[in-house]
Amino acid sequence: MKRILLFIPLLICLSGSFSFSQNSYTEQPVVSLSIMPDYENWNVNNGNSFSEFSSIISAGLNPFTNTSLGLVTRYASVSGDIPGLSGLSDMQLILRQRLPDANLTFDGGLNIPTGKTKLKTDEFITSRVISQELFGLRTSNFGQGLNGFLGVTWLHPLSDVVVIGAGVSYQLKSEYQPLADTSSKYKPSNEITATAGLDIKLSETQTLTGDFTGIFYGSDKVDGKEIFASGNRLIFNAMYKQFFGFNYLAFYLLYRDVALDQPKGVYAVLDNEKITPNQLYIGASFNQRFNAQFSLGYGIFASFYEKTTVYYSGYNLYGASLSPQINFSPAVSIPIYLKYAFGSAKDKTDLTNYELSAGIKLNL
Repeated sequence: MKRILLFIPLLICLSGSFSFSQNSYTEQPVVSLSIMPDYENWNVNNGNSFSEFSSIISAGLNPFTNTSLGLVTRYASVSGDIPGLSGLSDMQLILRQRLPDANLTFDGGLNIPTGKTKLKTDEFITSRVISQELFGLRTSNFGQGLNGFLGVTWLHPLSDVVVIGAGVSYQLKSEYQPLADTSSKYKPSNEITATAGLDIKLSETQTLTGDFTGIFYGSDKVDGKEIFASGNRLIFNAMYKQFFGFNYLAFYLLYRDVALDQPKGVYAVLDNEKITPNQLYIGASFNQRFNAQFSLGYGIFASFYEKTTVYYSGYNLYGASLSPQINFSPAVSIPIYLKYAFGSAKDKTDLTNYELSAGIKLNL
C-alpha cells in the first residue's frame, strides 16, 4: 500500500506527458537532418520562475519510393526556482509505408528507452511541473520505457474537391521504474486512437480541413495492480486556409473533451475526478514570403482550460509569435521561432511566458 501511494502524484505527472504517435515525424526529402535548440521561460508573478533549454535532433531518410524512416531525440535541462533536472529523453524511431494505389499509409514506431528514469525525489518534483499541459514544453518528460505503435490511414477522394479519410492506431506500452528510491514498476495504459477527417477545396485558393479524433485508454498499473484509468479524450480540429500567391492566411480551431479519470483497485472507493482539463484553442497565422531566401510567419492564439484538480488548470492563455525562416539554398535553411504569452485564472497568480528557438535544417 505504501509503495502504491507514492505513485498517485506520478499519475498527475504522466497525464500531461508526451504522446508517441504517427505525428511525431513529418516526411522529408531523401536525407534530412534538423537540429533545433529551444529556450523557454515561465514566470509566475509571485516571483517564481523556471526555464527549459531543449535541443531537438531529428533525421529522416527515404530509402525507396513511398517509404520513409525518421529518428527523433531530445536533450533538455530545466532550472530556476524548482530543483534542476537534465538529461536525454527517449529516442523515437518511425517507419512509414505508403500504398498509393490503395490510398493507404501504414505507420509503425518504437519509443526507445534512452531517456532518464529512476529519478531522485527532487527531480521527480520538477518532472511533475514540466509535464503540465498548460506549459506545452518541447521536452515535457524524459523517460517512459519501451513503447511501440502500429497504425493505418485510408484516404478516398469523393470528387475533385472533397477527400475523406480515416485512421486507427494502437500503442503498446511497457513498464519501467520512475523513482530511484522505490523498486516499484509503473506500467501506463495502452492506447487506441481513431480518427476521421474531411478536406474540402472551396476554391482555387481556399481549403477547409476538419477531423475528429478519439483516444481511448485502459488502466495504469503499479507492480501489476490496476490503480488508475485516464479519461478518454475526444478532439475536434478544423483549419481554414486562404492563399495569396506564395502567402497564406490560416485560422485554427481545436476543442478537446476529456472524461473523468477513474481510480482502480484499492482506490476504487474514491470519487472519479478529472486531471487533464477540457481545452478550447483558437488561432490565426499569416505566412509571408518576401523572396526565395526569406519568409516570415505571424501568429496569434488564445487557449482556454477548464478548472480541474490540477493547480495549473482553469487558465486563459493568450499569445503571439513570429517565425522567420532564412533559406540559403533548397538544401539549407535556418528556422527561427519567437513567442510571448500570458495567462490568468480566477484566484490564482498570473503567468507570463517567452520562447526563443533557432536551428538548422538540411535537406539532401
